[in-house]
Amino acid sequence: MITSVFILPFTAGNYRRRQNGFWYYDCSISFRVLFLGFLAIIVVFSATNTIYDGANVRLGVVLLLLSVLILGGVSVCLILVCLAQLRGLQCIVATRRHTHTTKLQVCFLWIFGLASILFSTLLVGKLIECSGNGTAGLYWNSIICFNCLLVVCFISEIIFITYFSEFKLKHSTLANYSMLLLLASNTCVQLYVSIIGDHPLATFIEINKENATNWCLERNSTMTALIEKSRSILTPTFMEFFLLSSTMILDIWSPSNENSHENETRHSEINGIQDSERTSLLPHTSAIEPDYSGNGSRRMLCQMITIVVSLMTGFGMVIFYVAMAMNVGNIQTLHFLAEFYELILKVLMTIATFLGFFCLVTYCTPDRSPKRFKSRENVYLLSVFGLMMLHICKVIQGDVTSYLDSKILLYTNIISIFQDYLQVVLLLHANQCKKSDPRSRIVLLESVLLFIMINNFVLWINDTFLLSQYPITRVMAQERFSTGLLRLGYTVLLPVSVFYRFTSFLQYYATFRDYTF
Repeated sequence: MITSVFILPFTAGNYRRRQNGFWYYDCSISFRVLFLGFLAIIVVFSATNTIYDGANVRLGVVLLLLSVLILGGVSVCLILVCLAQLRGLQCIVATRRHTHTTKLQVCFLWIFGLASILFSTLLVGKLIECSGNGTAGLYWNSIICFNCLLVVCFISEIIFITYFSEFKLKHSTLANYSMLLLLASNTCVQLYVSIIGDHPLATFIEINKENATNWCLERNSTMTALIEKSRSILTPTFMEFFLLSSTMILDIWSPSNENSHENETRHSEINGIQDSERTSLLPHTSAIEPDYSGNGSRRMLCQMITIVVSLMTGFGMVIFYVAMAMNVGNIQTLHFLAEFYELILKVLMTIATFLGFFCLVTYCTPDRSPKRFKSRENVYLLSVFGLMMLHICKVIQGDVTSYLDSKILLYTNIISIFQDYLQVVLLLHANQCKKSDPRSRIVLLESVLLFIMINNFVLWINDTFLLSQYPITRVMAQERFSTGLLRLGYTVLLPVSVFYRFTSFLQYYATFRDYTF
């Protein structure tokens, strides 16, 4: 049970074997979905900086998340360099690269990097100068932490790329996730800068108009003059550094080069390993399905009960949305009831997802041949990204308003983000597993897949025919969100959510069929 609740949902991916015989999940599924959620928070929290209520906290959270990413990027740079020093380059490097532009790229990387370090240092100096002029809040403290870490990040990336610029790295799990983390931190910082602008202090002044610190920030001083005069020159180099470093990281990593796959998985392909030996390495799996699944009639009964419960829980929420669309009763009360019912539905779906993980751990065996993501799975993940952005917008709506259903809206969408994450990871991981005994019938897993499948179909009906067609059923309000954000939410993100629900229904049906027969 501990594995199915606390481990597998956050480590799901290809099942690999190290040279010492230890099997592990490489997190290829959970990492992608977690990163999309991470990116959705950064995009939405940054884009809603014009909503001043809670903007200090939201932008502070963005900078703290970016700081964690940057810290991770710095850590992996140091780890790889230390490994190369201790064990030799051969443990990390596959081949030497032959290119005439490497030295020129490194030269410009140093120029852009030093200019970026200078700009961040000037910014930190101004922040320290104004730190004693009143209570600034989370955003202010996060700006200081973020820019200090940014300086360390610039130095670490310059050293790392210079050190490995003439080589291609081996495709080990450590190298793959190190490069992914570096690219993720670069991408997120670029995204943040492009949304907020090149002067985060101006954003602070705008959202804290009556703060005593503003006087210091706007006062003409030597540090202010240096920042203003150098900004037009140094700011472009800031973005150029991240773009160039990302390009060079991709050259060093070469993720498309599949002929040098991780050495640590070679033992998984050795012929002649007996099934009994494999089973002994997985104490949590069982090759024999217990009597839990029951006979055919019991299985059919469980499926019928699951269908009835799913339809009752799903369409109970739809009834309130239909009443709102027909303008029957008090709209605010109906919103409250609909959100409360949806909260119960999402909690039940979350519990069902954990039961699904329990079944995969107990009655199924992961496929030991590594699989790459298919194009349709990548498209599906992009729809998850849009859905999470829509949930986060609704979380902000629930946080900044004081209506009857505000707190319910807040809690519902926080749980929805978590539930959608678990649902996607469960689906993708279930497609990489098979029943330990092909003749067995796992009634609990079948019921879980059926329950999630039907409720996704019901949510698709609700989003397609009610939320999309009747504005009165929507919760994001004009007085809090700008016209552009509302248009983004209901003309872009809502159709993406519709696509996600329908695709989830189809994919869960296909998975249900795979485990039924």
